[in-house]
Amino acid sequence: MAGNVAEWVADVYRPIVDDEFNDFNYYRGNVYTKNAISEDGTVTIVTTDDIVYDTLPNGKVIARDLPGEIAQVAVNENETYLRTNFDRSDNRNFRDGDKQSSRGYSESFDDEVDGNNPTNASLTRKMYNSPNHSVEYDSTGTLVREWDKSNRRTSLINDETRVYKGGSWKDREYWLDPAQRRYFPQSMATDYIGFRCAMSRVGSKSQNKNKTKN
Repeated sequence: MAGNVAEWVADVYRPIVDDEFNDFNYYRGNVYTKNAISEDGTVTIVTTDDIVYDTLPNGKVIARDLPGEIAQVAVNENETYLRTNFDRSDNRNFRDGDKQSSRGYSESFDDEVDGNNPTNASLTRKMYNSPNHSVEYDSTGTLVREWDKSNRRTSLINDETRVYKGGSWKDREYWLDPAQRRYFPQSMATDYIGFRCAMSRVGSKSQNKNKTKN
C-alpha cells in the first residue's frame, strides 16, 4: 500500500465493518446498476440530450455520464429477487439505523424505521448526524450556497464519504497497513490522495516457469 499518494477506494466509509465483511476484498456500499435496454432489445447509448449534470458541494457542475457511454439504470426487484448478496439497488446504508447497528436503540426507534420505510438519507442520519449543506443554481444561473451552521451536528460521515487507504508522501509508516481506513468527502480532492492500478493474485506472478535466456 506504499506509493506517492494514498488511494481512493470505492467503499462508502463506516467506522466498523469487519464484523460483517471479513472477506479478503470486501466492498461496502455498492450501488448496483445495469445496462439500460431499449424496447427493441438494444442497449441505450447516452447522447448529448441525455446528459445528466450533478452539482458538487463546492459548486462545480459535472456530467454524470458522457456521450457514447452505455446508459445505466438502477436494478429493480426482478434482478434482486432471492439474491443472497443484495436485495436492492442502493446498499450504502446496509445495517445503518437498524436494530443491530444502533447504539441508541429503543422500541420507538424501531417502529419509526420499520413503519415509515425511510429513505437512504434518513437512515444514514439516524446513525451519522452530518452537516446538511445545500448548493444549487437558481433560475438566473447564480450559485446559491446554504451552509448548515447547526451546532447539533455530531459527525462528518454521510453516504458521500469514501474510504482512502495506504500511505502517501505526507504519511508515516502506520498508514501503510492495508487494514487502516480513513475517510474523505468523495467530491473533494487533495494533493495526497489519488488512484492506483492494482489487483490481488494468489500464487506465482506467472503460470509459466522462467525460461533460461541465452
